[in-house]
Amino acid sequence: MKRITLYALFLVVTMTSVAQQLPQFSSKDFEGWFYAHPSIELTQQNILNNKIVLYKNVNGLNHTLTSPEFSCRRGQAIDMTVTWVTDQWQNPNFVVRKVALTAALLDGDGVTVDSVTYNPTSVGRTNYVNLSITAPRGFTNARLRFAAWKADVNSLGAVHQIVMTSTLRGDVNLDGEVSVADVNAVIDVILGDDSDGDLRYRADVNRDNEVSVADINDILDIIMG
Repeated sequence: MKRITLYALFLVVTMTSVAQQLPQFSSKDFEGWFYAHPSIELTQQNILNNKIVLYKNVNGLNHTLTSPEFSCRRGQAIDMTVTWVTDQWQNPNFVVRKVALTAALLDGDGVTVDSVTYNPTSVGRTNYVNLSITAPRGFTNARLRFAAWKADVNSLGAVHQIVMTSTLRGDVNLDGEVSVADVNAVIDVILGDDSDGDLRYRADVNRDNEVSVADINDILDIIMG
């Protein structure tokens, strides 16, 4: 009955959904990605063996990791969960500030339209961070790029062994689209289904640190475009 009461607060909407195939990156999911290194090929073996490293070489060349193209539009927010490794974190010469990880949203011409940087104050070997980025204007071809602009070959802080999962803001149930099913997922959290911390994080669509009717409204806005 509570669910029916909550639904009564909203306009009736159709089952229209917003599908979004966003890029993912791991040793098993890297098709279409580009690694800016002239001699290292992007392969499963090289990824697993820590050959894919984000750093600045002695000639000043920045080695970055760029996703395949995907569709994006004005106002869409992309949430990313990134796992990354720094093997030398216990070395006395390790410089924490040089492992700042930046994610950028690029337009079809490779121009950065938004970016976010994680500046850690301390790190371990394996690190986890949630990043969010928003498309400030409409365009059809977008890419994600990851870089550690401050890192260099001597910093002992180069970022490698990255695993990145990206989702469209509002895709609470992680089925690849934003739909009424995500409204149901938010309602479940509101009614007390908060056993999954990751689910609760995704259900907080407006990032105000609580899950409420406002998050349902945001999902409906996405659905109705």
